[in-house]
Parts: sequence; structure tokens; C-alpha cells
Amino acid sequence: MVCQCGCGEIVRPGNIFVHGHNARYSHPMQGQKHSEEARKKMSESHQGPRPWRIGKGHSEEARMKMSISHAGIPLSEKAKINLGIASKRAWAAKSEVQRQAVLSKRHAAWGGNKSPMKGKHHTEEANRKNSDAHKGKRLSPKTEFTSDLLKGRYQDPAYVQKMAKAWNIKPNKPESCLNNLLEGLYPGQWKYTGDFSFTINGKCPDFVNCNGQKKIIELFGDYWHRGQNPQDRIDTFRPFGYETLVIWEHELKNIDSVIERIRGFMGA
Repeated sequence: MVCQCGCGEIVRPGNIFVHGHNARYSHPMQGQKHSEEARKKMSESHQGPRPWRIGKGHSEEARMKMSISHAGIPLSEKAKINLGIASKRAWAAKSEVQRQAVLSKRHAAWGGNKSPMKGKHHTEEANRKNSDAHKGKRLSPKTEFTSDLLKGRYQDPAYVQKMAKAWNIKPNKPESCLNNLLEGLYPGQWKYTGDFSFTINGKCPDFVNCNGQKKIIELFGDYWHRGQNPQDRIDTFRPFGYETLVIWEHELKNIDSVIERIRGFMGA
């Protein structure tokens, strides 16, 4: 409708506009009430799921586009509250059988007593078969995007420092042993940087020389680094002018041998 003040402005019923004076336009339903039949129809139309989404799901392409469009956008406090409320309502709507099924799956995934692999490890043959089974398989577009996104984030020192502070990383027992050994051999010349306090091209070395020499010592765990080639880590730091010595966890059982390797590395 046209504003009755003569300005020619197109306004909606119920809006208030200031054109030198206040003008209020009444809503078509102002002062009126819906009939019981109309209220019943409106109530029924809003009950149940939307018919146009029943039995349908987003395509992989649509999901990837939505994921990309929301990447890096923090949720507002209101959105977080709404998600929490929706999650609680969904959990309350489940039957006791459904809840037990969900808890059972979580318990197994978390390594509880119901997990058949608790306290066990795959054999070398099983690991090889799993590796061979996944060779040549391409990651989904969403997984590739997530991987590239994380790689890009770990190139940002500010992001790495933020994550390191949240994780509160401290040296484990083998790292503490090697740290004490380095401090005894070369007091004040080596610094533990496995807490992401120092990174090179997104990689975090374990120990870095802080006495003017561009040298790095990496400690490879027998479990976490099994199957890895130490030369790969050496080649990673070499373009940046660093020499790297890799020591395996089991080598710490022979301290004299480790000391000899470190001294040779420092004198090289």
C-alpha cells in the first residue's frame, strides 16, 4: 500500500515510518481472531516432517558445497545453544533400545570392555593387508578438502600455537630421557620443541639446537613411527638448512651407543 502522508513510499501493513510524523497502518487482522476451524487447520499443517523432504537426502556434491561454504565460519552463541537444545531433544526422543544401541557403539569405539581389540594389536600381516587394500583408492572430495584445509591451517604459526596451548603437550618418558641426556652432555644448547613451540613447514621437530647450529634431533617411537622411513624426515628439514639425527625409542636402552651417535652428530 502507498503511504498516506503523500510521500509515495510503498509500505507494508503494520509498519511504522517517520516522514516528519509517525504514521501507523493497521494489519488486516488487527482486532480480529482466527476461527477455531482456521486454527485447527494451521496447527495440522505445521505438524510432522515437511513432506517435500521425506525419504530424501542431500547429494554428495550438495554436502561438499555446504561444508565448504561453512568452513572456517565460527558458530554464534545462539547457534551453539540451538544445536545443544536440538541434540538434547533428539536424544530424549529416542527409545531406550535406541539409546542402548548408541551407547554400545560409543563404548566399543572408545575402547571399552566390549571392544574386541582392547589391549590387542594388529599383526604385521594384518597391517600389510589393510595397507594393500587401501592402496590406489581415492579420497572423497570432502575428505580431500578437509585434508587440504588442515594442512593449510598448520602452516599458520598462530594457529599452531593456539592448538599447542589447548593440547598442553608435555614430553613423554622417552622424550624426557633424551632431554635429560642432552642437557647433561650439552647444557643449555638443546631445546625441546615437540610441544609445537617451533615448526618448520608445518612439521614439529622434537629437539632443536639453540646454540647457533642448525641441527635437529628426532625421537621416533617404536609404535607410533613404525614403518616410517627416517630419511623422509631428514629430507623434510634439509631444504631449510637443518641437519637431522633420528634416534629410535629402543635405542635408548643402550645409552652409551646413543651418546656416541649424538657426539658424532655434533662434531660433524
